[in-house]
Amino acid sequence: MSANSVKKCEETMETRKIVSGKLGEIEFAETDIITLSAPILGFPDLNDFILISNDKSYPFLWFQSVQDANICFILVEPDIFFPDYKPTLNKREAKILGAEGEKDIKLFGIVVVPDQPKNATVNLRAPLALNMERKLAKQVILEDDKWQIKSPLFPKQD
Repeated sequence: MSANSVKKCEETMETRKIVSGKLGEIEFAETDIITLSAPILGFPDLNDFILISNDKSYPFLWFQSVQDANICFILVEPDIFFPDYKPTLNKREAKILGAEGEKDIKLFGIVVVPDQPKNATVNLRAPLALNMERKLAKQVILEDDKWQIKSPLFPKQD
């Protein structure tokens, strides 16, 4: 590989850094950015995020805002904790995300962790729908009221 081709590769792989309030310094490529087609409820000015996973936090993922380093959501694949979680995404939502079918979309629940982590809840009613191939996401509100906004993540221990 010539020096010119290495330089071109470096130019196309431009990286940025942010210092997250939760995760510290994060380096990422522009191609890592996931754009929301509509903001997450309560966060109208934030549209660009990166998805971060690591072995220490599995099965939880971090959805870090690129625009506000202090905003970072905890996500989880709901079917890990709720095996019967198989909601149907309406065709309009799939189209907005550029998906050809449901297989192109991955749903994530937004986790809320209070002072006592054992009381953590996950929003199953309004999950984050992600099309990783197109780097598009949207919080969707499911029509099926079977799913709750604050579903306990862990069973109650007496």
